Amino acid sequence: MSPEQRKLIEQAIRRDEKLLVRWLTKRLADPDAAKDVAQSVYLRVWAYAEKTEIENPRALLFKTASNLALNEMKRRNRFYRRHISPGEFAEDDPLHNIQSMEPSPEKNVSLREDLALTMAAIKALPDRPRRAFVMNRFDGLSYKEIAALLKVSESSIEKYMIEALKRLRKSLIPDQEQESTIIPFQPNPDRQRKGKLVQ
Repeated sequence: MSPEQRKLIEQAIRRDEKLLVRWLTKRLADPDAAKDVAQSVYLRVWAYAEKTEIENPRALLFKTASNLALNEMKRRNRFYRRHISPGEFAEDDPLHNIQSMEPSPEKNVSLREDLALTMAAIKALPDRPRRAFVMNRFDGLSYKEIAALLKVSESSIEKYMIEALKRLRKSLIPDQEQESTIIPFQPNPDRQRKGKLVQ
């Protein structure tokens, strides 16, 4: 592994660690399991980087996390099926009729395809709108923080976000659905002019 690649991976892990663990916690509904999966993600990314040049460490981290989270959910499901027999639940037990929260295999395939399309659409955005979008939606930074990092005004960040959302909508939503489907835009509550929110 080249020193440059090692540095990129280390930066991505440091920068995205909290975000990744939060994302895994939401997905797995278990903070401890999320931390364990995150550690496995880092090990897998390092092992992969030893053999292959990585262009986008962040994308690889989240793709690996998505795969490992899915594996963890399957493992849990197998455990429950093996260790909890249907006879343990009486018909009148409220747990007996609860549907599994785990997505079906078809839904998992669909979600993976959607994720791949979404990541490709984000990658295809122009540089500044893409960076602003990723910093806001993935890193959770405010427009003010992004503006400081990119050395532009907050209104420029708002314009970048609007452009990013319009382009994503156009590339991800078929024409006939665009009328009825809206990608939510969260205006910056700190930006106000003359008592009105700037959108």
